[in-house]
Amino acid sequence: MVDLTGFKAVITGGSSGFGFEMAKTLMSNGASVAIAARAGAKLDNAYDELAGEGFDVYKLAMDVRSESSTDEAAAWVVNNWGRLDMLVNNAGIGMGAAGVDLRDGPIPFYEIPPSAFYDIVETNFIGYFLAARAFVPIMVRQGAGRLVNVSTSIPTMTMKGQLPYGPARAGAEAMAMIMAAELKDAGVMVNVILPGGASYTGLMPEHLRKLPRSPGTLPASILNRVILFLASPAAGGIHGERIIGKSFDDWLAEKGLGER
Repeated sequence: MVDLTGFKAVITGGSSGFGFEMAKTLMSNGASVAIAARAGAKLDNAYDELAGEGFDVYKLAMDVRSESSTDEAAAWVVNNWGRLDMLVNNAGIGMGAAGVDLRDGPIPFYEIPPSAFYDIVETNFIGYFLAARAFVPIMVRQGAGRLVNVSTSIPTMTMKGQLPYGPARAGAEAMAMIMAAELKDAGVMVNVILPGGASYTGLMPEHLRKLPRSPGTLPASILNRVILFLASPAAGGIHGERIIGKSFDDWLAEKGLGER
């Protein structure tokens, strides 16, 4: 148990998958979390479920593809909380979620609808920039904070059938390292986290999610221990790291941090 009383976090894509699970983990340890996602039933239902469990949860309708929407959400944080301790850039969509039919397997890049290409890049790459642009200044002004970008495995970034999902994630990860360099002396720690394999979330094509989960598929909770660690006092000074949920214990041992 980590005491996160008073800790304020915004998690984009917080209405499902990794984001929902990470939000629940932080709140289970006393944090206040705003789950950010596009307005609609999905966000409403996620909020109702978490609020019904007694968590200190807030519903933040936000489209990461929109500059005005991310700015308005950041203004909400300033007006209602006055501070921000962590932003988790997690919002993302996969090939299937963008409307690409993958029932017969991956399709060649020249058959991807440009609209799907734009949707994935705008959400998974530009959205990370717009959210960070809006929220990080809050943490810079207070001289402390934590920015976490959710990424994917390196093979996925260049794998056949993963255009533009893989390159968008690669770009977001590279962007995180640039942000880490620029924020090094600002008191804002920047890190990248990723599951370490195929995960049972909305990024998985719908026809595969309907099948029984294969033994090798990771649960949506795979990043919970990682995000709890990064929110904790024990993560002070952890900056510019790439942490894989599946091998989190190995990473802790490598850093000499012992069991968590």
